[in-house]
Amino acid sequence: MSYKSDIFIILCTIICVVLFSILGLYFAGLSTAILIVFILPLSWLSYNYPKIGLILLLVYLHFHGSVIYSFGDIFKKIDGYIVHTYDYVLFQLAKDFIYIPVLLALVFTTKTLQELLPRIKAILLWLLIFIGCCLSVFLFINIPSQLSNPNSNHLLIGFVGLKVWLSYIPLILCGFYFLQRFNDLLLLNRLLIVIIFVCCCLCLTQYSFLLNEICPGNTTLADPARFRASLQAQCFFGGSLLYNPELGLIRLPGTFASPWHWAWFLISSIFIAYGSGVCDPSRRWQTMSWITIISIFAATIVSGQRTALLLVPLIFLSLLFVTRKRKRWLSLKLLVISLIIYILVREFPLIREQIDSFVLRWNYSPPQEFIANQLNWLWQNYLTLLGNGIGTATNAASFLGKVQFIETFHVKLLFELGIISSLVFLGLITSICYCLFKIVFTLRSSGLRQLSICLWLFIILVSYNPFFYPLAIDPVAIYYWFFVGIILKLPDLDKQILNQDAVQ
Repeated sequence: MSYKSDIFIILCTIICVVLFSILGLYFAGLSTAILIVFILPLSWLSYNYPKIGLILLLVYLHFHGSVIYSFGDIFKKIDGYIVHTYDYVLFQLAKDFIYIPVLLALVFTTKTLQELLPRIKAILLWLLIFIGCCLSVFLFINIPSQLSNPNSNHLLIGFVGLKVWLSYIPLILCGFYFLQRFNDLLLLNRLLIVIIFVCCCLCLTQYSFLLNEICPGNTTLADPARFRASLQAQCFFGGSLLYNPELGLIRLPGTFASPWHWAWFLISSIFIAYGSGVCDPSRRWQTMSWITIISIFAATIVSGQRTALLLVPLIFLSLLFVTRKRKRWLSLKLLVISLIIYILVREFPLIREQIDSFVLRWNYSPPQEFIANQLNWLWQNYLTLLGNGIGTATNAASFLGKVQFIETFHVKLLFELGIISSLVFLGLITSICYCLFKIVFTLRSSGLRQLSICLWLFIILVSYNPFFYPLAIDPVAIYYWFFVGIILKLPDLDKQILNQDAVQ
């Protein structure tokens, strides 16, 4: 591209920004106009420089919830309830204005897709069948529901469902493209380490604001916001928050839109931080990884998320075991870690309170019983071959109309897509896990192999996790498909490293 054409494109972009910002200000409001000022230049940048676009996507992803709810006209407070405005939709799509130009650039201006296709032959058939199943549900369930009830939004809800289930699958291509050299992997690892550390520090800051009553929390709010996470209790960062210490209720969102998003961010982060630490050759960044792991544990304790409180320590110990070559020192390390945990639990009341809360909640509603009850409810009322319509149990579509709130992944999958599509989806994720398994254990570089094990275990956990639905929400939905592409590219980096070692 010539210098003159660059100038022409930049001028066109500036004119479009000014024009669309004025239109947004006139027809929507100041928030939309401000968003347009940033969206159009970032879209242009992402298309012309896809790697920079992917970095921007990964950075913005972690502060997406904070950015959305920092604008006052995104939602309205009505008694104990929250009503979103139409600006909310545009802000939710903001990250796609970075992601889609990157994807278009990779498809039309690079040979990445041709290089990737031979690597995913085992996955491709399942993937195409699953896409066909989702489109069939939309065609045969959502559209007839819309036609039979013209006042409903089943068509729009279906579009939201298609976006949730399918739109991030092409991130496999983006992850595959991102790694050209080993330095690209180091850049990615270190970028994520810094982001995770910053997010955890902001969560700890959020907790200190609540503890020192800089933020009031939920204590003075009207019911039902007094007893559950609400945007009315928002505290500087993130979205919906629950802080009512008198009732022993603490659910922090960190920098994300809700406590559930934050919990699965913490769970994902322990895989990333640990994997980065064992892969990075720099002692300084290995130390930074361990500091980040400590910040993840601290944020897990203060956030009040029981799922994270259970899984983060278990995942850390599991990774410590499966990635260590010298097992003779492992027992001593586990003993030291157990002793440290015992001292922390004994000396810090907050940790004891969180553990007691977890035990009480488990005894009150054991997860296995909860999952069984939801399966029984589905079996007796809604289980069909084609489901009840894609998007009909997706929280992101709740602003369009009534959707079913389901807290377990496989029940949500069966409710929306039915038996046939659910079986195809299980076939897809199983083929992904098996394909990546064959790659992980053929890598000869120790650092790459240990990192790939961490990412592979993350993908297995998210693929078969029965509780909640992390694969349908940020940031896990983006991590999942992006890391699949990363692992698919690791054999090329492995060859580069071995060739360099051979030359030296």
